[in-house]
Amino acid sequence: EPYRGGMKFNAMPPMKRFRDMEQLSGGEKTVAALALLFAMHSYRPAPFFVMDEVDAALDNINVLKVCNYIRQRSGDFQCIVISLKDMFYERSQALVGICRDVGTNSSQTLTLDLTKFDQSGEET
Repeated sequence: EPYRGGMKFNAMPPMKRFRDMEQLSGGEKTVAALALLFAMHSYRPAPFFVMDEVDAALDNINVLKVCNYIRQRSGDFQCIVISLKDMFYERSQALVGICRDVGTNSSQTLTLDLTKFDQSGEET
């Protein structure tokens, strides 16, 4: 069963010479993995993605590129992104926060629909 052996691919970041994946930086590995994920999605689409801190190793330029890509493709799929970076959630359509309610010893969910606000933060 050849498909059980896993998968190996190579990436060559712009303006750099060819190196093994193990020698790439964390950000370069993340960009390569996202490129593969989105390429596979273009071949066989998934209705949604859940991404947990995919932006952790990315610099601000690449965070912005990932945000813009997801925004441009938001009609094709839904994306739930867990992030701690302001730049990512400033460009989202909705925010969901989960916090602990000490009084009831349970979790509380907070939601905010950002589509109701313009870029300046004023409600429309």
